[in-house]
Amino acid sequence: VFLVCRCSPIYDAAPIASTIVTVVGAVTAFYAATVGLAQNDIKRVIAYSTCSQLGYMFFAAGLGLYGAAMFHLFTHAFFKALLFLGAGSVIHALHHEQDMRNMGGVWRKIPWTWGLMIIGTLALTGVGIPGTSIGFAGFFSKDAIIEGAYEVAAESGATAAYLAFWAGVVAALLTSFYSWRLIFMAFHGAYRGPEKVYDHAHESPPVMMVPLLLLACGAVLAGGLFVNKFVGDGAEGFWRESVVLATHDAAEAEEHGAEVGGPAPVEGEESPVAELHEGEGETALTDAEAADAVEAAEAGGEEAVAAAAEEHAEDTEHADEEHGEGGHHVPLWVLWAPFAVTLTGFLIAVFTYLFNQGLGARLAARGGPLHAFLYNKWYFDELYNATLVRGSRALGDIFWKQGDERIINGFGPDGLAKAARAGAARLSRLQSGYLYHYALAMLVALLIAATLLIAFGTGA
Repeated sequence: VFLVCRCSPIYDAAPIASTIVTVVGAVTAFYAATVGLAQNDIKRVIAYSTCSQLGYMFFAAGLGLYGAAMFHLFTHAFFKALLFLGAGSVIHALHHEQDMRNMGGVWRKIPWTWGLMIIGTLALTGVGIPGTSIGFAGFFSKDAIIEGAYEVAAESGATAAYLAFWAGVVAALLTSFYSWRLIFMAFHGAYRGPEKVYDHAHESPPVMMVPLLLLACGAVLAGGLFVNKFVGDGAEGFWRESVVLATHDAAEAEEHGAEVGGPAPVEGEESPVAELHEGEGETALTDAEAADAVEAAEAGGEEAVAAAAEEHAEDTEHADEEHGEGGHHVPLWVLWAPFAVTLTGFLIAVFTYLFNQGLGARLAARGGPLHAFLYNKWYFDELYNATLVRGSRALGDIFWKQGDERIINGFGPDGLAKAARAGAARLSRLQSGYLYHYALAMLVALLIAATLLIAFGTGA
C-alpha cells in the first residue's frame, strides 16, 4: 500500500494499471470478508479481516484516493494489532486453545481482554455517527474510502469505481457480522471446552495487557485526531509532494483563468481570477465561474465581481445543505450506508449467537455447498494444488527425470562412469588366478608371435 501510494505519479499516468489495482482490491475486500464468515480459528478470522481491509486500501489507491488509503493503513494498524494481541491473550487464558467452538462464556474470567477486544471490534467495524466527528478510528478512515469511491464513480462513471464502492459497502456488512461473531463465540454464551481449562482461565499479565491498553487508545483516538491531516483541509500541507492529491482546484483554476483571457494584471497586483480563487475549500469558484466573473468584472467593475462571489457563496451553502452536514459531497444515503450495514451485521450476529445460541453451530453442522465454499476459502487451495502445484511438479519431474538424469547425466558423468565400469568388468574376467590359464595364454601368444615372424620373415 505504501509503495503504491508513493508511486502515485506513475499510477496517475497509467489508468489501466490503476483500474487493475482497483478491481483486485475490490474483489479482495469482498472475498476475504466472505471467507471470514465461516472460519473457526480465532486468529484466522482476524487474519482474513486483515486481508479484507487491505482490499479497501488498494482499491482506494487504485481510485486515486492515496490519502485515504494511507489513512486506513494508519488507523488499521492500531485496532488490528489490538485484535491480534487480544486474541493472543484469549489463547493464553484458555491454555493455547484457538478454536472458537471450544470457547464461550469467558468474559467474566478475562474482563479486561474482553473490553479491549470490543474496542478493537468497534474500531474495525467503523462505528461512528455520520456527519460528525464522533467515532472510532475505523469510522473515519473506512468511511473516507467508501465515500471517496462513490465520488469518483459519480464523477467518472467508471465501472471499476462503482464495483469498488459496492464491494466496500458489502464488505462492511460482512465485517460487522464476523467481527461480532468472534466476540460472541469467544466470550459469551455457555463455555464449550474442557471444564479444567475454564477453571484455570485467568487474565494476562501486565506485560501483555499494557500494549493492549496503548493500542486501544489509538483505536479510539487515531481517526479523529488525524483525519484532517490525512484527508481533510490540512492534507496538502501534511502530504506536500509525497503523494499526488486528488484536488488541485486552486492551481488549475488560476491556470485556466490565464487561458480564458481578461486584462493582464499589473505587476504586483493580483488578477481578478486569483482574487476569486482566494477563498478556501467550498467558497472558491470553479473555473467556469471564475471566467464568468472576469467577464463581469470587465463589464461592470468590482461591484459585479463582488456580486458574483456572493452568489457563488450562496450556491455553495445550498449545495452543502443538500449533501448533508460536514461538507460531504455525497448523497445522504451514501453517507449513512456504512452505518446502516454495520448495524445490520451487528443485529444479525446478535440474533444468531446471543438470542439463538447454537443456531450458528447447527447451520455449520448442516453444511451445504455455500458453507463448504466459504469454509474452504472458495477452494483456492484446491485450485492452486490442481493447477500450479501439480503443474509445477509435473514440469519439474520432466526436467529432473528426463532432462537431468536421462540426458545430462546419461550422456555425461554417469554415462562415462557406466562405460568404464562395464569395460573393467569384462577385462577383469581375464584375470582368473589359475596358473595353467596364464601358461596357456603365454603359449598362444608365443605361437602367434612365431607365426607372424615366420610369415613376415619368409615374405622378406
